[in-house]
Amino acid sequence: MTEPTPKRKMTMGTKILIGVVAGIAVGVFLGDRVGIFDVVGNIYVGLLQMTVLPYVVVSLIGKIGGLTAQQAKQLGGRAGLITLALWALSLVVVVLMPLSLPAWDAGTFFSASLVEQPRDFDFLGLYVPTNPFRSLAENVVPASVLFSILVGVALISVRTKDKLLDVLDITSQTLGNLSNFVVQLSPWGTFALAAAAAGTLSPPELTRLAGYVVTYTVAVVLVTFVIFPGLAAALTPFRFRKVLSGYREAGLTAFATGKLFAVLPMVITSVRDLLVDEGVDPEEAQKTADVYVPLAYPFPNAGKILSLLFLPFAAWFIGRPLGFADYPLLLSVGLLSFFGSPVAAIPFLLDLLKLPLDLFPLFLVAGIWCARVGDVLGAMHLYVFTSLASAWNQGWLKLHPVRLARWAILSIVATIVSLFVNGWLVAAAVADQEPSSALIQRLDFFSELGTVRPTVAGAPNPEKRREGESWLKRIQRTKVLRYGFERDHPPFAYHGGSGRLVGMEVELMRRLAEELGVELQPVEYRGDVLVKGFREDWFDIAGGPIPSSIDTIEEYRESPPYLELNLAFLCLDGDVKLFQNRELVLAKQDLSVAFLANGSYFVRTHAYKVPNAKLVPLETIDDFVNAEVPPADALIISAETGSVLTMLHPRFSIVIPAHNKVRVPVVFALPPAGTELRPMIDRWINIKEGDGTIAHLYGHWILGEQTKVKPPRWSIIHDVLGWVD
Repeated sequence: MTEPTPKRKMTMGTKILIGVVAGIAVGVFLGDRVGIFDVVGNIYVGLLQMTVLPYVVVSLIGKIGGLTAQQAKQLGGRAGLITLALWALSLVVVVLMPLSLPAWDAGTFFSASLVEQPRDFDFLGLYVPTNPFRSLAENVVPASVLFSILVGVALISVRTKDKLLDVLDITSQTLGNLSNFVVQLSPWGTFALAAAAAGTLSPPELTRLAGYVVTYTVAVVLVTFVIFPGLAAALTPFRFRKVLSGYREAGLTAFATGKLFAVLPMVITSVRDLLVDEGVDPEEAQKTADVYVPLAYPFPNAGKILSLLFLPFAAWFIGRPLGFADYPLLLSVGLLSFFGSPVAAIPFLLDLLKLPLDLFPLFLVAGIWCARVGDVLGAMHLYVFTSLASAWNQGWLKLHPVRLARWAILSIVATIVSLFVNGWLVAAAVADQEPSSALIQRLDFFSELGTVRPTVAGAPNPEKRREGESWLKRIQRTKVLRYGFERDHPPFAYHGGSGRLVGMEVELMRRLAEELGVELQPVEYRGDVLVKGFREDWFDIAGGPIPSSIDTIEEYRESPPYLELNLAFLCLDGDVKLFQNRELVLAKQDLSVAFLANGSYFVRTHAYKVPNAKLVPLETIDDFVNAEVPPADALIISAETGSVLTMLHPRFSIVIPAHNKVRVPVVFALPPAGTELRPMIDRWINIKEGDGTIAHLYGHWILGEQTKVKPPRWSIIHDVLGWVD
């Protein structure tokens, strides 16, 4: 009688995969009714992060402190140089891969973060553990890691270190057990994260997230199957094909199990076989591999390092791509941060680069695939590192110019192909993304307060004031409020996708007309004829927006400021670095800066800040943004308007000088003789500020809050079954 076959135990990787699939299914079924899963997912993330930094500190001190002086010398000498070389190659890929992300129309509305004072980079606090307990408490990963490494190095020479090592080993095992307990919750945690993502992320956001998965996977394939094995073949007697065939078992197992630690014996065996095939004594080959693989394992591998790609991807995801000047900080801090777990490093780096922390759950969701693929590269990293270190010990490591040139050419060609392939795949994923210009064109207000007449060109009011009649009395008699606006000045006054005149100022004037019980008559004017318009009685009130100024104190009256705008430069994308650096601006001899007629006062009073600039007056914004070649290097404009212009004209960017911020109060202009209008408008603006109207319109038109409100997510429970409203 045959015994029953024992049931095969389901692996954790399979459970996590089932959890992800089930979570996606629940998210699609419930749609945006998955709030409870978001809470559960955040609890899971917190539990994951709970043990990471303490474990890293204890583990690093114990592992480094447990080395002998000879082992430490090996690790810090030849092995250290090899490690640095592999890290450097990985970091180069991190810099190059984002170049393949397609340029797309990702301008954004104005945000208060644009004018926040940049946080000073605290090099000392970030890297030097002046107060290790503070570094640990504030999750400053680089300083905590450096402290652990230094303590571990100091412990190497302590003769009586065994007792402390035992304590560290017990503590490490305890933290490891606690971490393993949390890992046992992974199927449920990933289920909750996947449900929350599938139920709340819009299809465009999901396709952009797929862009990171594709980018990371392409980078892993490039490094795993071309760059690293090619380097080993170029520097050692090992043939390229033999390097790959020896790695095959470890790589496949790493992908299947999702556990790099589990394949360490396979890596050791593969390196031993390589050495034996080249004539090394089997016992010596085993001993060499036994030393190098465990020594390299605690340090960041290339699979971890490529996770840094999430940072430039996240910046691209939200429409604020990183510049090359951001990479030295990202690479240096990121490398040191990855001595610990990405779970601790990524939130820290997001905060360091001023990227939204709510992107971190996306990293965890993508990490379900990327972590497994990264372990494939991690196995290759350990395999190539040990092969190179062992070959160096045998005296086989040689710089062969022909081999190195062949490897360099192969790597460069493969990198270029990878960039093109990745760019094509990501571009296909985001092909259906709505351009940001469409947001502006369909941005409209749902209010229908007041009747708005068709726009007329600037001309005298056909209804003359009667003898002794005030401006306010004429408005009440004719039932018409004539509002002067400057053409195409988004987001204050412009023609939207519906063809209607819309904007923040237009909406304010509509509300004023409604409260006065009259119709609104928009009268178009150019900035340089505003004074003429009041002299010839074109309008009763005018906007622009108009900066407050003492130059026109006799030409028209001003209302109290209803808003303060931030002065900025609007320039071509290629000139951003120039205007971000005051020294470069001052050094440029042929600099030219354009300005609009109604901003001449602020340009004149602040001209000393760019003394070498040629000032170019313009009549309209269109004269700058629609010119094939802009008439100046930059246009001085408000950051609020400039942000919208970058959405409509993606070749432009705005720059707010970091240490030279200027705020401009904007007002409505009133007739110089309209003495009774000023008190009424003053009181009305105070009322609108007090009842939240101006703040509400600012959020809608300037910050674009309406466009950030997601429509209800499609769901089976609502859109198919109709079980809920």
